[in-house]
Amino acid sequence: MCHSRRPIETARRDPALRASDSDRESIVSVLREHGATGRLDLDELEQRVGAAYSSRTHGELGALLRDLPAQRRVATARTAHDPDWRAFAAVNALLVAIWAVSGAGYFWPAWVMVWWAFALLMKSAPGLLRLR
Repeated sequence: MCHSRRPIETARRDPALRASDSDRESIVSVLREHGATGRLDLDELEQRVGAAYSSRTHGELGALLRDLPAQRRVATARTAHDPDWRAFAAVNALLVAIWAVSGAGYFWPAWVMVWWAFALLMKSAPGLLRLR
C-alpha cells in the first residue's frame, strides 16, 4: 500500500474527481484504524471497506470518513522513520570521513550507502516497488 498520500487530503479533494487505487487503499487503512480503536464495529467496517473499494470518486471516499474524527497517523508514521534516516546520514558521513582519511582510494562506503538506503526506502514506502 502506498502511504505517501494523506487520507485526509484525499477526502478534501474535489468530490467529482476520480479516485485512484492508492486513494482507496489509503481510506481503507484509515477505516481499519478506526475499527481497531472501536469506532466502527466489524459489520460497519466491512461495509465501509467494501464501499471504499467500489468507490469511483473522491466524494464517495470522503463520505466514508465524514462521521469519523481525523487522525494524524500519516504525520506520525513519517516522523517515526526520521531517526532511521538521521542514523543513515550520520553513519555514512562517518564512513566517508574514514574513507577520505585513509587515502581516498576505492569508494567502499558506497556499498553500505546503497544497501542501507534501499532497506530504508523499502521500510519507509513499502509499496514503492510494487508491480502492478
